[in-house]
Amino acid sequence: MIAIFAQVLILLTFCLTGFVLCKTKLLSPEHSKPLSVLLVYVFFPCMSFNTFSSRFTLGYLAERGSLILVSLGILLVMVIMAAIMTKILGGEHYEKYVHHYSMATSNMGYMGYPLVQAVFGMDRLLDCMMFGLPLSIYIGTVGYNMLTAGKGQKSIWQKIFTPSLIGILLGCAVGISGVQLPQTVFDIASMSSNCVAPVSMLLTGMAISQFSIKELLSNWKVYIICAVRLLVAPVLAFGLIKLCGFEFALIPAVAIYAMPCGMNTIVYPKLVEKDCRLGAATVLISTTLSLLTIPLCLYFLL
Repeated sequence: MIAIFAQVLILLTFCLTGFVLCKTKLLSPEHSKPLSVLLVYVFFPCMSFNTFSSRFTLGYLAERGSLILVSLGILLVMVIMAAIMTKILGGEHYEKYVHHYSMATSNMGYMGYPLVQAVFGMDRLLDCMMFGLPLSIYIGTVGYNMLTAGKGQKSIWQKIFTPSLIGILLGCAVGISGVQLPQTVFDIASMSSNCVAPVSMLLTGMAISQFSIKELLSNWKVYIICAVRLLVAPVLAFGLIKLCGFEFALIPAVAIYAMPCGMNTIVYPKLVEKDCRLGAATVLISTTLSLLTIPLCLYFLL
């Protein structure tokens, strides 16, 4: 539990660093764009490629391919749970979308995958990425349309075939075919992978810094959303896995759904100039509380 706590603390330290740098004017919110580009188009695809190219084989696909089906089933339950809670919380139309997205999905990419790699190793990271494929597609399609109020400019194929998914597909091709690429390629992918965690959490802190902390902490609904995201969702995922006997999916399911609210409640609304204050509040509070909830969930549920 101490080891897990230490890894979460490291990630949150980078988040706090980004926040302080922006608040002290050493960085400005505009500086987040080049970091975002590097993260989305270089570092994250390289991490995906690095993970799958070295471990994804036909044997692994036969053994762990069912992770995708298990993930689809749990995602359906999470979406239904989020819809029920959203109806209970009420609010205006767009507010409900943010509530729903924040409870149904998590920050699995920017925080979950780096944490799993640090705590459980590359083999479990591969399992988490396989498990996360349906959730990634849901985020890029349904989630994208919800948070941009249907005003997004991306086509359905652009939403599905993200740079990260392309990195996964290339890694799968290399892993299954056994093609021997120059070691330099894998060294570049490995070094780029190490940038995902610090850069993603720096961006989280920079995004939160644009808003008044006092204002972000004043919305009582956010605390309910965070409780659902950080405690109810991982316990529900744990219960479903145990009930169905899918023990092989336990670590990916709990690890992914124990993560705080995703940054897309800030990123996507900004694309269409929607107010992302509510999304910033869910990210701030859930990320801070996750310092305690993630170690507790991973320690007691796994």
